[in-house]
Amino acid sequence: MVARIISCVSGKGGVGKTTFVSNLGIASSEFGHKTLVLDANLTTPNLGFHLGVPLYPQTVHNLIRGEGNIYDAMYIHPTKLKVIPAGLSIYDLKNTDPSKLKGVVDQLREEDHDLIIIDGAAGLGSESLATIEAADEIIIITNPELPSVTDALKTIKIAEEMKKPVIGVVVNRVRKMKSELSKYDIESILGAPVISMINEDKKMADCIAAKTPMISYDKDHDASIEIKKIAAELTDTFWSPPKKDLIFVLKRIFK
Repeated sequence: MVARIISCVSGKGGVGKTTFVSNLGIASSEFGHKTLVLDANLTTPNLGFHLGVPLYPQTVHNLIRGEGNIYDAMYIHPTKLKVIPAGLSIYDLKNTDPSKLKGVVDQLREEDHDLIIIDGAAGLGSESLATIEAADEIIIITNPELPSVTDALKTIKIAEEMKKPVIGVVVNRVRKMKSELSKYDIESILGAPVISMINEDKKMADCIAAKTPMISYDKDHDASIEIKKIAAELTDTFWSPPKKDLIFVLKRIFK
């Protein structure tokens, strides 16, 4: 079976893309699918921090430079999710050609995976373009503010030019303020479906500090449920979200 390769990209930084990727990877893995997440943010990588991956001797930077093999660069998370982190050194920053990322991903495609999720660099530079080029499909991550959505529109146009289909848009860090764009507004501007609206929550900061994605930190959290919905849809997994009856709500309050 050929792996499905999805790049998660954003037009700007700070939208919660890496948080989304780490949680989506774990959700897919826990549904029983052979899943790998790869940090393609070659200049400012953070995926390893989110997943509690220690400084790893082999990274995606090594693979891009043709050093070592893909198995040495794979970290096995306790959830069985496979992680290929990125390097943190200045040497990695200066001596890695993003255009060679696709060759690494094509090599991974031949391995035994159901789903490969790429955490792309923010913005519209060479790293981000390489991330889009390496994928089969794209998920756009944005915030509900106009500048973020405008940058997301540029990213969608680039993906279309590169003939990479956009699965949909995840609107992250929703605070339900009057100044925010609605789901209808965002879909009208982007011309792409919004597949999830995920609320801002202070608990996310606790998860990052604990190096444990929300989906493991609090499986019944609204954000966890939203991401599980997406993972179930992407992997054709039958999954029913928990019913929020009175007992469920009381358990959440007094947990």
